[in-house]
Amino acid sequence: ATAPANINITANASDADGSISKVDFYNGSTLLNSDATAPYAFTWNNVVAGTYTITARATDNLGAVTVSSPITIVVNAGGN
Repeated sequence: ATAPANINITANASDADGSISKVDFYNGSTLLNSDATAPYAFTWNNVVAGTYTITARATDNLGAVTVSSPITIVVNAGGN
């Protein structure tokens, strides 16, 4: 992607013995967004140039948390 980028981020989450309460999307340790309803997604707007590590953390109705594998996103500087 080229800065300023709009990045669509989605996650699939399910719970065999209950329900998903929310999915939190993180850039490193910084919370970007929380989504309490499926489909779990959001658009990260106006992302500046850089390399980002994105994870999704699903929390179920009993408070158990599962973290996704990290995804690396690279946003390149815009050129003229």
